[in-house]
Amino acid sequence: MKNVTERKGLLYFRRKIAGKDTYIRLPAIDSPDFAEEYARLSKPETKVVGPARGTLAWLVADYRASAEWKAKGMKTRENQGRYLQLISTVHGHRTVSGVRPVSLFKMRDQYADTPGKANVWLSAFGSLMRHAIKLGLRDDNPTDKIPILAIGEHEPWPADLLTVCLAEATPMTRLAIVTGLCSGQRVSDCVRMQYGWITAGIMEFTQVKKRRGGITKDVAVPMHPFWLEVLAKLPRKSVTLLYERSGAPFKTTAAIQERLRKLMSAPAVQEVIADLIARETIAEGATFTFHGLRKNACCYLVECGLNDSEIGEILGMSPEMVRHYSKRARALMVARGAADRMKGGNIVTIPAIKSVSGKA
Repeated sequence: MKNVTERKGLLYFRRKIAGKDTYIRLPAIDSPDFAEEYARLSKPETKVVGPARGTLAWLVADYRASAEWKAKGMKTRENQGRYLQLISTVHGHRTVSGVRPVSLFKMRDQYADTPGKANVWLSAFGSLMRHAIKLGLRDDNPTDKIPILAIGEHEPWPADLLTVCLAEATPMTRLAIVTGLCSGQRVSDCVRMQYGWITAGIMEFTQVKKRRGGITKDVAVPMHPFWLEVLAKLPRKSVTLLYERSGAPFKTTAAIQERLRKLMSAPAVQEVIADLIARETIAEGATFTFHGLRKNACCYLVECGLNDSEIGEILGMSPEMVRHYSKRARALMVARGAADRMKGGNIVTIPAIKSVSGKA
């Protein structure tokens, strides 16, 4: 048989790999697997083809082979290289010329819960687009139109902002906001929540912290009547509580982030934000993300009288993080307690006034 040789009673298939004869062990001639394996090895060797020219995967490879990349320091190449590989792996099939700001918003928002990572990712993507301009694949850099995310603390949503957002949101966006507000969970866990995880009004599931190597934590969240009320108003089209217009579960968190960004730009919401800035309730330029609802939930549970350990078990965070997230609620509670005591005392002690006779 062609390309088959026998050595010490065993059969081998001879094939050239990288220009050298290589012998691959075959099953025995009377084995039922022999014919299939022989046919497979007899086929012409499939040539490994690299990424197609003009795709992001091809651009990443070309950029990393460029003199500009090689001139960077080792530490810079190591740090930026991780994000370039991430772009190549996740979005490598996309064409360089087809990248638009609207798609970049969606890509960046997948890391919105970790704004530092999102910003470094955007910086690496910007370097790729500048290299594309040098190669004549683009005339512009779309990352110039994408703002970086604020790295400060996630701000809880003021009551006035929550009210207008719930009024202006579409039914599914409203359910997403209420789910975050009442559960106190990350957006990545909220999009995973399923009806099958609800037992006697309690949502039981396992948190997954992807950015920390897939660390998991079991949590049980009592479902507030408001959450159940909003949930009941939407048809049950999917196994998950939240779903796309087609009825399919959300594949990523980007769609939710995009919905919130659109909601925050609505005229009625912008009017309330402007009023909050004028009243100095929030700072000018303050932004509000889904993760801020997690802080709202934490503050609410503190005001309900739960201790740090109980809140931590519900939200899936350490008691130290609970104290950090709820510091504003604690300050307000201290102020309320102090106010009650202050109202019962005198600001200035007025001495008794004596009469002319000397008696008080």
